[in-house]
Amino acid sequence: MALRICSIASGSKGNCIFVGSNRTSLLVDLGVSPRRVSSALAALGAADTRDIFLTHTHSDHFRYVPEAMKRGAALHYNRILHSGVAGRAEGEREEFSGDVCIGDITVSAFPVSHDVPCFGYSFYSEGSKVTVVTDLGIMPKSTLEAISDSDAVLIESNYDPDMLRANYCYPEYLKARIAGCRGHLSNQASAECVAYLASRGVKHIMLGHLSEQNNTPDAALTAACGALKKYNLAGSAEITVAVQNEMSEVIEV
Repeated sequence: MALRICSIASGSKGNCIFVGSNRTSLLVDLGVSPRRVSSALAALGAADTRDIFLTHTHSDHFRYVPEAMKRGAALHYNRILHSGVAGRAEGEREEFSGDVCIGDITVSAFPVSHDVPCFGYSFYSEGSKVTVVTDLGIMPKSTLEAISDSDAVLIESNYDPDMLRANYCYPEYLKARIAGCRGHLSNQASAECVAYLASRGVKHIMLGHLSEQNNTPDAALTAACGALKKYNLAGSAEITVAVQNEMSEVIEV
């Protein structure tokens, strides 16, 4: 085992993903309370984790970052996010434009299509690679190709189109934002990505950032497994679902 990935929380109310190697532990985002994260890290045997990589500054990813930094956490983010972070998080910060090395993990950020500057991440250690990519309205073929050599991928499967259309609590402008090219990936769009990744040899795929209002784990999983069956790929990859209120299983690669 060179890398582990576990969703501590994934969804519309808060996100935090753990990535660790034999010697190094990192977090992607901190949108849930430090107390909850500390409990999860203790369960993972990674209680000393202090490095946080930020995808973007929406509150469900950024909310508890300032508090964590006051307690000694270090925040890492692409310099394009500077204006969103400046003045909101005081403490140890690293703005980068290329790859970053933390311990024995190399971290590579890549931009994704969202309504604020936003990044996905790939993590490398001892020949293993895991990728976290959420909060994107479209998945360019170039990005999909670039992450297709991952051993494990956490990919967004945010909403079911029928559920979104039928949600009378959401105004039309919000529905358009979610479904737009700078919003989120639908189950169907994510499922096509899942099939492509599986066809390229990705063995572990976790569906994440599910909408609490416009999706269910069963709907996301059914779409992904349906796409694998459609392309004669059933059983070629392990598909799991990350949820809001529970830790996921730990994937080791």
